[in-house]
Amino acid sequence: MRNVNVYPINKIPELYFLGRDVSDAEKKSFRTLFWNGSGFEVHFKGRELWALIEGGFETLEPWLVVFLNGRINSRQMITKGKQWICLARGFDDSYETDIRVMKDSQPMADDPEHFIKIHKLALTKGGSFSKLPEHKMKIEFVGDSITTGEGLAGAVDDMAWIGCHMSFCKTYAYQTAEKLDADFRVVSQGGFGIVSAWNNNPYYVIPPEYENVCSIPKGKLYEKLGGYQKYDFSKWKSDFVIINLGTNDRGGFYFEPWTDPDTGKVYKMNLDENGKPCASDGAKITEGTKKFLYVVRKNNPAAKIIWATGMMYIPEVMGFIYEGISQFKNETGDKNVFTLEFDSMDCETNEEDKGSRQHPGPKTHRLAAEKLSMVIRSLYSTEKV
Repeated sequence: MRNVNVYPINKIPELYFLGRDVSDAEKKSFRTLFWNGSGFEVHFKGRELWALIEGGFETLEPWLVVFLNGRINSRQMITKGKQWICLARGFDDSYETDIRVMKDSQPMADDPEHFIKIHKLALTKGGSFSKLPEHKMKIEFVGDSITTGEGLAGAVDDMAWIGCHMSFCKTYAYQTAEKLDADFRVVSQGGFGIVSAWNNNPYYVIPPEYENVCSIPKGKLYEKLGGYQKYDFSKWKSDFVIINLGTNDRGGFYFEPWTDPDTGKVYKMNLDENGKPCASDGAKITEGTKKFLYVVRKNNPAAKIIWATGMMYIPEVMGFIYEGISQFKNETGDKNVFTLEFDSMDCETNEEDKGSRQHPGPKTHRLAAEKLSMVIRSLYSTEKV
């Protein structure tokens, strides 16, 4: 790495950061990529561009994806410690190149040592950065493994639960943002639900984490990084919030009970004598849906909220979710909450629908992005009339 100028990350005003961040991020000498889809984007002129990146993990390594002029150029595991990574080399320095560097894997609830930090950039001497054009809208995506992109980077028969099988940049969420020229934020975690995780763990749920920067990995590291801080929604005001939750709540009805190791209390979403979800447990989903909408609306007063279902077949719980949405709308008179049902993956007849770990594949995500972007365009154009 020769003939370059090195710039601390907080000394590049043209650099645009993606994803949630702590309130005093601009004062720090590094930026933490908390969520999948977090990262940075910049236009530059120069032959080479490097980044000083620091990674950490105990069992589940983070993954990073690099886009050059809108196309994926590389995807790689980030190893432990600091390392200079070449993002671009050999470019014609007479014209601008767009580069986007993005965390492609989710924060790991089961690995509190998992992180990525961006410290510095190094650009060829004589090179320059330039300001990015503004995006047309802002969209926040809230979800589970589907929004994380679990299964989109693995072969159909790959069943290991590891970071390399997750790829946010191939999801319906990222594709939707690209189609609409939207800036985006992501809050997603595989296995998490509205009121229950896939294995009946009532603590692995999204709503209690939503108002924090990133508090899903528990421990001293994320507390020190600022993940437990309350997120400042006023700094980035969503035009749309897309919620895609409920798949894991459905799973709890069919999985064995979960026992809290600290209290010994047993949790289970139960089926009735007819093999259908028990009404009392279904009511928990309804109430959880309604309460979460109150939280989302409080923090996004001007946004249109779309609760999306489908992609993985969950007919047993969709009615409970819709009832919660209906109750919220009736109680508040909110006319800017909508529902959308995606097409579910066809695992029987179409190989392209399949991802690894029995998750939706490329076709299912592509179709979802097409449907969602069409709905958003319709709602957005109506708002502008």
